[in-house]
Amino acid sequence: MLKKLIGAVIVVVVVGGAALWWFVLRDDPPAELSVDGGTDTSQTTTGTTPASLDGTWTVQDGGDTTAGFRIDETFANGLADHLAVGRSDDVTGSITIDGTQVTKGDFTVDLTGLTFSDTPGGLSVANRANAMKSRGLETSTFPEATFELTQPIDFGKEPTSGETVTAKATGDLTIHGVTKEVTFEVEAKVVGDTIRVATADPVPVAFADYDIEAPTGGPVAEIADKGSFEFLVVLRQG
Repeated sequence: MLKKLIGAVIVVVVVGGAALWWFVLRDDPPAELSVDGGTDTSQTTTGTTPASLDGTWTVQDGGDTTAGFRIDETFANGLADHLAVGRSDDVTGSITIDGTQVTKGDFTVDLTGLTFSDTPGGLSVANRANAMKSRGLETSTFPEATFELTQPIDFGKEPTSGETVTAKATGDLTIHGVTKEVTFEVEAKVVGDTIRVATADPVPVAFADYDIEAPTGGPVAEIADKGSFEFLVVLRQG
């Protein structure tokens, strides 16, 4: 009888430990966005590289194009930290290239289409996105995030097909109805008849700067006072 009781206790501990890890302790967020993310660009060419990159390049619907936020959270009264990643593939915009420079650029992200990666703690993807409509980003009131280039990006040279080039980008980032100037590293890569442009590293976003009040309640004990913004856009000429 004692052996059976001990065995039952062991089973409960093992199962309980597995459940604790799965629902509270595990943290497996999506990788940061980059020009090499998504499709294997080393094997994918959708057309012939244009003779000249000069002109306007427009964001293409679908595919690898996406943008969103990375936000640190604390669960279960500080027992575990997790990274929530929310992204929207509804991105529009364009850039204008003249020689080695991007002279113009603007992007708009529809945050009403924001979806979050699965997270521990019992907070479902649907509940998280729904909460953002009236709290935090308040997407029902501020449905878009935008970025507009205010200074040319100079890559120093025209990238050859398959080569990743990196430079500084400066522009106005608007989130939650508030616009702030940001400077960050951006990378670009020509793949076939497309140019892939992405944040080299996620752009830090202090929520207070954008009048964003971090939502609380439920299994989330605390949300950090800052997060980061990232994007990957695939563009075609014309």
